[in-house]
Amino acid sequence: MATRGRAKKRKWPEAELDAGSTPPASEKAKAGESPDLISNLDVDVLRRIVSLLPTKDGARTQSLSTRWRDLFRSAPLNLGVELRREDEPAPSSLVSRILADHRAPCRRLSLTWYGYKSGFVSPLLSHWLQSPALNGLAEFDLWQNRKENGKEYWRVPREDPYILPLSVLRFSPTLRILSIKCTGYMIRFPSMATLAGDVHFPHLKQLTFKGVIISEGDLHGVLVGCPVLQSLVLSELDGVRAIHINSSTLQRLGVCTDLRDAPEEMLQEVIIEDAPLLEKLLLSGTDEELSIRVICAPKLDFLGSLPEGFSKTKLETTFFQRTSVASLMSVVRTVKVLILRMSPPSADDAIDFVTFFPCLEKLYAVLYRDVASKRARHHFPLDYIECFELHLKKIVLINYHGTKRDVDFARFCLLNARVLQHMEFATRLPSHRKKCDPKWIDDQLTKLQLDNIASQGIQINFAGDSYFGDEIHIGDIHNLAAADPFDRSLCRCHTVDFL
Repeated sequence: MATRGRAKKRKWPEAELDAGSTPPASEKAKAGESPDLISNLDVDVLRRIVSLLPTKDGARTQSLSTRWRDLFRSAPLNLGVELRREDEPAPSSLVSRILADHRAPCRRLSLTWYGYKSGFVSPLLSHWLQSPALNGLAEFDLWQNRKENGKEYWRVPREDPYILPLSVLRFSPTLRILSIKCTGYMIRFPSMATLAGDVHFPHLKQLTFKGVIISEGDLHGVLVGCPVLQSLVLSELDGVRAIHINSSTLQRLGVCTDLRDAPEEMLQEVIIEDAPLLEKLLLSGTDEELSIRVICAPKLDFLGSLPEGFSKTKLETTFFQRTSVASLMSVVRTVKVLILRMSPPSADDAIDFVTFFPCLEKLYAVLYRDVASKRARHHFPLDYIECFELHLKKIVLINYHGTKRDVDFARFCLLNARVLQHMEFATRLPSHRKKCDPKWIDDQLTKLQLDNIASQGIQINFAGDSYFGDEIHIGDIHNLAAADPFDRSLCRCHTVDFL
């Protein structure tokens, strides 16, 4: 039997490949192969594709074909590095080689390390930051994490923090995103006193400081040097007592004071003096000792989460101190989304807040039961409440267990919210996920008595793990395209990186 040999592939000169020429699809079809349509794209488009891939995947494209061999080294570099003690020394050597060999500039450097003492990482990072490949760096993300897949590494004492290399500030003229995060450790930001002058970040739009030791003066110096800042997260800071926000460009602000070990100087005041574009104010781990003052934020539409035990009177005196009556009314009518922490759920407390924020469209209530209620009665109002009558379209009850107090609170909402479209019951604790079976849900629907509610056609959902308490991913805070950063459907994070 005669056999037919495979058609030989035509070799394409490297010069043509570098110039962007590609073997025509018809040539491949003649050889009995499927056309490679992606490789037919312009070389600049292919480099763009490679630059968007994770570092490992981008490097692997070199083995696809001759056409792809040099694309990785000539594409803008998106360098993501994860260091683990058990993996050394291979990853650090590979990073050094990539930086030395890469012919195109690095746009993004993301470094995450687990369980390392600062003495190991510091010389590595200092060496990498000096690389010419990083000239013009646009994004720098540094995350020191003590946990990975449930494994907890040792905890670095606060008195022996990792000191961020001063060389990181050499990127200040080009950075658009700067993120310094520490989980369970502390990172000390370089002191401005060691510099000849002020530091300016003329293009910086996103800034995250989490678990950072920084003086109050240095923090305000950094903020003053960010003239186009749009999104800011300040979480678990040490060394800052008060923050003053004056920004004509800031749209989102996240603040967290949840520190396990009391710092030398803990955040006590956040004063929003002038933020004409601020839309989202996100709080986490706050208590009644933190003073949040909103003096000028005419576009604020998302507020939360308010600490347990807050009342309408305390909200007026604590959140809106020194605010004129006219300005106060202007602010509260712009708020469309509110997160409350309630212990236990109270209809009277809810009435206070929906009256104070008359234009609410979404209400997230995180339910706790760790204190006895001082307002146990269930007050069904006879007065007109604008929010219930005209605006409130979505209610989410987080940590709903189906107890009598939970059901009574849900019934109050259902009986009074006349334009409600969606109500969700989230039982977020693992021990209660089993309750979200059909029998338990049917029992809850019976208790809610849906036949005589204010809004007909409402959608009722039960979920076991849609929400993580009142915590919000840092990445979602910075996502300016997201109308509601508490919407779990928008979460694209693969790691637990909360505010």
